[in-house]
Amino acid sequence: MPLFEYICKNCHYRFDKMVTRWDAEVACPVCQGRVQKLMSTFAVGASHKNPLDGVPDVRPKMCTHC
Repeated sequence: MPLFEYICKNCHYRFDKMVTRWDAEVACPVCQGRVQKLMSTFAVGASHKNPLDGVPDVRPKMCTHC
């Protein structure tokens, strides 16, 4: 389910709400007024990047001079 950010047109309360549909009817949880959907910011990462890049290798090392 997508998470959308809203602001109330009446009391200006900002809140996030998880909705099942893009056009779901949402009311302000404070005053039950009409709300406006806001443009939310989000982070985008490269999908081809190795998730272990930058993570230190903490595995035990084999002794090479014993």
